[in-house]
Amino acid sequence: MGYRERSWWGWGRADEALDDAACRRLAERALRPWLPIDGTVIPPPPDPLLPAPRLTPPPALAETFLGDSMSRASHAYGKAFRDVVRALHGDLPNPPDLVCRPRSEPDVVAALDWAEAAGAAVVPYGGGSSVVGGVEYRGEGPWVCLDLSRLSRIAEVDDVNRVVRV
Repeated sequence: MGYRERSWWGWGRADEALDDAACRRLAERALRPWLPIDGTVIPPPPDPLLPAPRLTPPPALAETFLGDSMSRASHAYGKAFRDVVRALHGDLPNPPDLVCRPRSEPDVVAALDWAEAAGAAVVPYGGGSSVVGGVEYRGEGPWVCLDLSRLSRIAEVDDVNRVVRV
C-alpha cells in the first residue's frame, strides 16, 4: 500500500475525511466553544501564514523530503484536541522547515547526518497522537520533522530474544 497523505488539521488520512455535512454536525455538537463556526468547515492550510522554509535538502536526499505547505502544516502539531483547535485557527507559528519521510534505515541515517551538518533539529513523528506536545519543536532554529510512517513494516522477528525490528 502506498503512502496516503495525512489530514493537515486532524486525525486520519486526507482521503478519508468526513464530508461537509458530517463536519458541520460534529462542529455544532463538540467544537462550537473553541472554534469560530461560520459555515467554513475545513479551511485550507494557511499558506500565507507559514514562514518560508529555512532549509533546502541536498539533491541526493530530495526524494525523501517535502517542503510544501500542506506537508509542513500537517506536521506542525500532533493530533490531540488542542492541536486540532490551534491548527483550525491557523495558529501555525513554527511549522517544520521540511518533512522527511524516509523509506529505509539508510535514509534515516542520511537525513540525520545531513540535518546535523545543516544545524537543524530533528523531531520524530510517529502516529501524531502527541498528547503531551512531543512533536512540537519549541526552539528557534530550523527543524525537520522525521515522519516515520513509511517505516511501518516488520523487517525481522527474533523469537529467542522476543525482539521485533521494523
